[in-house]
Amino acid sequence: MKFRSLIAYSLFIISCVAWAALPIIPFLPMETEQLLAWGGGTFIFAEVTWWAAILLLGPEVLDLAKRYWQVVNHCRRCATERQSQKGVSEL
Repeated sequence: MKFRSLIAYSLFIISCVAWAALPIIPFLPMETEQLLAWGGGTFIFAEVTWWAAILLLGPEVLDLAKRYWQVVNHCRRCATERQSQKGVSEL
């Protein structure tokens, strides 16, 4: 595994942990101002680490998006073919 990929996947995991921690913050025993500061800071940290991971994983993300798009287009084609066959068989 390349060093770039290792850093990117690490940032991705850190971002997911930060996103998972975000809904817990309002229930911590702190003052309102502290909760707002922690919540805002965690949100910004999660966003920055997410986008950094996506930028570092650029080629991998593009390949994944292309494969996903091909599957979606294939499913759409199959669905329209089924609908057109269904319409013909009903006549």
